[in-house]
Order: sequence, then C-alpha cells, then structure tokens
Amino acid sequence: MKKIIFILFVIITTTFFANQFEIRLPAYDKENGVYQIYTFEYPDKLEVTVVFWDEDHPSLFIDFIYDIYRFFKWGRFYDIETFFILDDRVIFEDDYCNSQSYFQTENLHNYKELSTDVFENDGEKLVIYVSTWNHMFSNKPLPNTNYITYFPTNLVGTRRDVEQFFSWHKNKKLITTFVLTLIVFLFFVLTVFFKKKSKSKVIFKVLTTFTIFLISLLNSSGVEFLIVAGLFFGMLGDFLLEFEDKFLHGMVSFLIGHIFYLLSFLMKFGLPNILVFFIILSILLILYFVILFKKSKNFKIPILIYTIAIGIMFSFTFSPAFKDIYYLRFMLPLAGGLFVFSDFLIAIEKFVRKIKYSEIIILGTYFLAQLIIALSTIF
Repeated sequence: MKKIIFILFVIITTTFFANQFEIRLPAYDKENGVYQIYTFEYPDKLEVTVVFWDEDHPSLFIDFIYDIYRFFKWGRFYDIETFFILDDRVIFEDDYCNSQSYFQTENLHNYKELSTDVFENDGEKLVIYVSTWNHMFSNKPLPNTNYITYFPTNLVGTRRDVEQFFSWHKNKKLITTFVLTLIVFLFFVLTVFFKKKSKSKVIFKVLTTFTIFLISLLNSSGVEFLIVAGLFFGMLGDFLLEFEDKFLHGMVSFLIGHIFYLLSFLMKFGLPNILVFFIILSILLILYFVILFKKSKNFKIPILIYTIAIGIMFSFTFSPAFKDIYYLRFMLPLAGGLFVFSDFLIAIEKFVRKIKYSEIIILGTYFLAQLIIALSTIF
C-alpha cells in the first residue's frame, strides 16, 4: 500500500512540476523534432530530459559521418538533452547556447545557470527555446523564426533511465539486436560463399532468416507479432524455394508472410495513401503482363495473385510517410521496394532468362528487406 501511495505521489508531483515549462523548436527543423519529454522530480529540482528524433549537421556529408559516430559513441541516432528547473533558476549543464544562427557549428555546448526571471512565460509556463541544430537550449528566440511548441507528457524518468531505454550501449535488448544483426551479415556472406543448391548454402540461408526472425521476436509487442509471423513464413518459404518441385509451396508461404506484414502495417499505421496504392499496384501489374504473363506457363494465376499481394503490402509500407513517423517513413518503403525487386528477379530467373550475379543480388536485396522489416519493430 505504501509503495502504491509513493508511486502516485511521484506521478502527481512530477505532473505538477512538468506543467511549468514548454519546449519551442524552429518549425524548419520539425523533422528532427521532439519525440518524447521525460521528467523526474527531486526534492529540490525537476530534471527534464528531451528526446529528439535525430540531429542533422548543416553539412550533408558531415552529417552522414556524424550519424555513424553518434551511433557508436552514444549507441543511438536519437538526440537526448537534459536540463534542470529549480524554484528560482534553470540549470543547463552542457547544453546551453545563446546563438544568433540555428546552424552555427562553434561554441555550442555551454554550462549556464539562468534566473527564471529572464525566461519568457506562456501563462505559468517557462519557455525553453531550442537554439541550434544539435538542440542546445536558450532563454531567447532566434530572430525571424517560427516555432513549434511541445508540451511535456506524463512520462517519468531520469536521464539514466532514458539512456538505458534508447542506447544500445545500455539496453541489453538493443545490444542483443546489434549482435544478431552482425550475425545476419555473417550468415549472408556464408550463404553466398557456398555453391548453389548445396546443403551448406540451404542451411546458412535458413539460418540467416532465422536470425532475422529472432530480431523481430526479441523486439516485438502487440500487433508487431504479426511481423514475427510474417518472418516465420518467409523463413519457411526460403527453405521450400530451394527445391525445384516446391516452388509453388514456397510462393504460397511468402504470400502468407506478406499478408501478415500488411495486416501489421494496417493495424499500426492505418490505410495507405490511395494514390500511392493505385500507382504501385498499376506498375506491378503492367510489369507482370508485359514481362511475365506469357512466360509463366502454369503459374500465371498464382503469380498474378502474388503480384497483387506484394503490391498491396508495398503500398502499405508508405503509410508511415504520411503520418510523420520519422525512421519508419524511410525504412519500410525501402524494405518493401527491395522485396519487390528481389521477387521480380526471382521470377525473371525462373521464367524468362538467367541474369548474371543474380544469386548475390537476389539474396542481398531479400535479406536486407527482411532485416529492415525486423528492425522496424524497435521503433
């Protein structure tokens, strides 16, 4: 009973103090906007930890290198910044910058203690401005800048708690995912290394998709277990396609997998954009009738059904792009496109003509597509 009372006290007091501030970010940087705001109430201060989707260096080339550096240095792509609100002042331990330009690259990380009197107030709330591209804070707005305002929610946690959730350096589940991802690439290399149709190749091919399956199983919750089911049928399809007389069985297995994928995307993100849906389906049907229809012999109807199914699945991968879901709006369409490309090459190889280096291209695009779909369960 005492434990319940204490938890309620923490939630109530944190909610009360959290309502004392708001975060304002320049509207032109909304793609790297605030993802979540955590607060934790100490006896003498409120700790505020802000999680941003990303941080983009003003130089596109440097940003690419910078993202890799941050991924290994901090174990995350998210940007996380923390400050403290006391009764009479705000403390920025390493993330204050009174900048005149959002894109300045020098003199960024500063310590600063400021009286609450020097902050703007929105009613009873202190206004904290994001003043630079790497999300330093300030009490002053940038000149001629429109802002988006973010308000704290009831998320409770310290900076340490937040890092343990978002960083693979400190999150055992993410560490395991990272190791499994490296194993996927190792198994892919071994799959390509062994000769076509050899037992070793089949074993490593199935091991690759099994490892991808484990990644999704480790990170899934709720409707994401539909992705786990889809990957299971993909793994089964991988095995069946290695046998010439099991091609149809393998195709049916992949078809079931795509149905699970699109159901997961539907339940998580809703219906796709209708224009995207018809454009993708039209292009794939045109390719089918122009290239595959005459050559597919007894498989005309099964391949047509499969083409429609994968086209629908591909269109559903674009749903996050229309809902501003940061990482998934890039990841899922890429995965869907790679899947379509891989399956199309398989069909050409079987029914039209042989393609040089097709084995590496097909396996590379297919494994990457499955891996991206599995990793999407993290976000």
